[in-house]
Amino acid sequence: MHRPHSTGPAASHDVVDTTNATKGAFNSAFYIGHVFHKRFVPKVHKFTYPLYMNFIDLDEVELLDKKFWWFSSKKWAPLQLKATDYLKDRTPLTSDGNQSTGNHLKATALAAAKALGADLSGIDQVCMLAQLRCLGIYFSPVNFFFLYEKNTAKYLIAEVSNTPWNNTHSYLIDLTAPGPTEKAFHVSPFMDLDMVYQWQVKEPKLNTKIVIESWRDRRLFMAVFDAQRYDINTKKVTAIFLRWPIVTVSIVRAIYWQAFKLYIKGIRYVPYQTKQQELPTVIAGKPNTKSKP
Repeated sequence: MHRPHSTGPAASHDVVDTTNATKGAFNSAFYIGHVFHKRFVPKVHKFTYPLYMNFIDLDEVELLDKKFWWFSSKKWAPLQLKATDYLKDRTPLTSDGNQSTGNHLKATALAAAKALGADLSGIDQVCMLAQLRCLGIYFSPVNFFFLYEKNTAKYLIAEVSNTPWNNTHSYLIDLTAPGPTEKAFHVSPFMDLDMVYQWQVKEPKLNTKIVIESWRDRRLFMAVFDAQRYDINTKKVTAIFLRWPIVTVSIVRAIYWQAFKLYIKGIRYVPYQTKQQELPTVIAGKPNTKSKP
């Protein structure tokens, strides 16, 4: 297996002020930057779009509820965190009526990580880098759940979604020794399942960069999210809504526009595929673990 060397374009720095990036009232933040995709075969196809994602410390959800009128985990809000939008491929946990959304999502992520083979001893924090419901509308191509041990990200759950099928699949990445991950989930109708993912992950701090490459003898495809951190405040969320009034619509529109361009280029259409056998989601240096298709 070849080792990946490339990265996508850097995020724009023209609106970034990182002076107090780690001194805000919350660990939760916005990450604003770009998403970059490049297909290498059979024809080169690439694009870059500006994008933001929400970084939510799941221990802070109730505090965010109380602090900001435009955020809620309990009712409709311009930005809403709804537990049932996430980790939908995992067995849902029962919740008593008194459990907060943050605690429920944290427990769900920990249960998912354990089922996928993670060693949870020492894990004391879970944060998600994800899309929220924006004006009541939700779709996210990928959400990232970071599992921390003493302020260091140890594991990552990457929850991948597809459209129009609206199915999801979760992959577990050991960030202490990331290895290749068998592709087990149909995402693009212009790419089959016969490949592995390679991961390069810079955990969210003053910035973050997540690179996912698809390999089969050679590199086939890469996707990059490269972004800078901004503290959560009303001024910043106003700027975000002015730039992305309904970010979900922007994401879905871009997906279908790029799919149309691939079709025009004559890229072979691949009908929906499923893996018939269970596949390991953590390889290289760790016990083999199973992921349901």
